[in-house]
Amino acid sequence: MSELAKDILHAVKDQASILSSIPGVRMVAMSLGYSFVELENERMGICFTPRASSPSCTHYSRAGSLSKMGLLELAGLMISGNLLEKSVGIAAVNVLSQMIMDQAPDKYQFADQDLLDLAPKGPLKAGMVGYIAPFVPMLLKRYESLTIVDDNPEFNPGRQANGCLISRNISDLSEADVLIVTGSAAVVGDFDKILNAANSTQFIGIVGPSAGWLPGPAFDKGVHAVGGTKILDIEGARSAILEGGGFPHIKKFGLKYTLVNK
Repeated sequence: MSELAKDILHAVKDQASILSSIPGVRMVAMSLGYSFVELENERMGICFTPRASSPSCTHYSRAGSLSKMGLLELAGLMISGNLLEKSVGIAAVNVLSQMIMDQAPDKYQFADQDLLDLAPKGPLKAGMVGYIAPFVPMLLKRYESLTIVDDNPEFNPGRQANGCLISRNISDLSEADVLIVTGSAAVVGDFDKILNAANSTQFIGIVGPSAGWLPGPAFDKGVHAVGGTKILDIEGARSAILEGGGFPHIKKFGLKYTLVNK
């Protein structure tokens, strides 16, 4: 189990006490691309849904029970051994975290720049965990090499036509100077192993709608910036997610933000 996930969950549960009340859960969904937890106070947290296979039409044996749970109980699923439960737990942690940050914004340093613009420039090597398609051409342009670690079976390991290297082995990140980690790695990977493998980095950024949690525990482990997404249009995001949409469909219903390590 990821120590970072446990630290994030502990921080969120501890700081939730600053909220005047914990809102009720209106709806929980695990859709093809993303899962969400929608609250009665018109707030929503989202998270990447891990790829799953099932020998039957049932993908989750406790279907129908999650929306009956309280928000803090759902948040506890972030450290579940079941990947689908974990995605719901992270969605719950994300919406709790964003409500906490709204209550005490002065405790957090929000960047005016996008996350990639905060990274150092120069003849450096870049690494990425999880294939973030819009980032690939920018990283290839800015750095002398790019290694992407991703276990998606759609990607064949080896040198790609665009020049990047696809790998299944996180040890290939050992020489990365700049490391970008998708927030979905919190669902299907182990952040601690990733951070330990990238032992020569000058900059570590975690980005994506799954990374909406309180940033302190990641900063404590040496992460320089965390980029998340706050959902503003609940109805629009809900429709896009339930219809199988991915982040390109969801992003117009939210606001991207970047937090930097003070």
